Amino acid sequence: MSIPSQIFQKQKQNQSKSEIIWQYKSNEDNLSFIHQNIKRSIIIKQKPIDEQIIHLQTEIRKLDEEQDEITKEQKFYTKSQLKIELISLLKQSQQGKSIIMPEINQRIEKDNPELMFYVLKECLARDQNRELLLTEQQFSCGFDSLIGVYGDDQECFKFRTQEVQYDQLIENDMFRDQYLTQFRENVSKILNICTSEVEILDIKKGSSIILFKIKSIKDLHNISKSLQFLEENLNGDIEIFNYFVKVQEMEKQGLGLSRNDFDSRFNMVWDHLLESEKRGPQDHRYDYYFPKGCYGYGLNIIKYGEDQEWIKMNGNKNEWRIMFHGTKNWCVNQIIKTNLKVGENSFYQYQQCIDEFGKTVQVGNGIYFSDQFNVCFEDGYASPVQVQNKKFAAIFMSRVNPKKIRQSEDMKKKRYFLINNSEDVRPYRLLIYEVK
Repeated sequence: MSIPSQIFQKQKQNQSKSEIIWQYKSNEDNLSFIHQNIKRSIIIKQKPIDEQIIHLQTEIRKLDEEQDEITKEQKFYTKSQLKIELISLLKQSQQGKSIIMPEINQRIEKDNPELMFYVLKECLARDQNRELLLTEQQFSCGFDSLIGVYGDDQECFKFRTQEVQYDQLIENDMFRDQYLTQFRENVSKILNICTSEVEILDIKKGSSIILFKIKSIKDLHNISKSLQFLEENLNGDIEIFNYFVKVQEMEKQGLGLSRNDFDSRFNMVWDHLLESEKRGPQDHRYDYYFPKGCYGYGLNIIKYGEDQEWIKMNGNKNEWRIMFHGTKNWCVNQIIKTNLKVGENSFYQYQQCIDEFGKTVQVGNGIYFSDQFNVCFEDGYASPVQVQNKKFAAIFMSRVNPKKIRQSEDMKKKRYFLINNSEDVRPYRLLIYEVK
């Protein structure tokens, strides 16, 4: 087995000094990432199950906070694996229980949280073949690591070999570093790419399995000849491994959603009210259209701070406007726990509108809303989900900073509004609507 210095020595004739330094750094960073993952796994497994749960939550939060310490691909993969472990431990410890389906023919009421949670389960999980866990505490075990902000790319290469034993790679740091360095070098030579393009994600049992990415290759399914060439030269089997699909195919796992995410004091219905009424401060009066027919479940808004002038309905100067936002089913969990996120490539982004200073500006990218909740599902933004013989849509009732609303003339015709930044948006109630 060649040592790292010997491997990189061969490249010096054709590489500049800066390129050689970068190759060294890339290799050291990748080896350090693998070393830290192995160390973390060993530490966690030595703890009692309750402490494992706490430790995993801490590790997931640390991943969210890390900026440049690890690469995007390493973060995506690691976070998904940690959350799968956390969900499994929650079920083992009985800190999470599966939501039982209520009798769907019972009357839907604002004081019926079990039905609300079940509809959320269907909205969140049906397409993902997953099981929703209801917990009494807040655990970072949603599935945003698999979809949502991370897009659709959860694929990597899986290399299986009997040339080396798994225990050797885990227990002997020097041997592992040498083997993985040689592996990266061999892959780079075979594919005629820089070694920094080869990124090791994990080592798993099953003979020995190395999961890795090629940064410059976006479509893994388009390089079948290269895969065959890799197999012939690496002494092992290689395949495309989609770790999101593999999670789907496993025994159903859970998603975390806590009662602490909600505040039942603000549950509400509007059927006894008129169609609309005037709301807002004197300089931003507007028509507020009641979401009649919806059942509103209050969200916990403590994350927005102690000053709650924005949510009051007394016309104070800091009162924010009520708007409705429909979203894809798999985004609901993330929005409840964090906030709405700014989208890209807005259809109306280059159209003109008037800003809060009376200037003509472009609409730009942002978060879409309507002043009428039915627009959210009629225009396809909130996808109804089938629950037995009924259909339900989940819609966010939000407050938005009235000074930051953008609306072009074409948007007015559709009753669309846009806010450019998340800090000017505060979801505060989740609406469940039975679509007839």
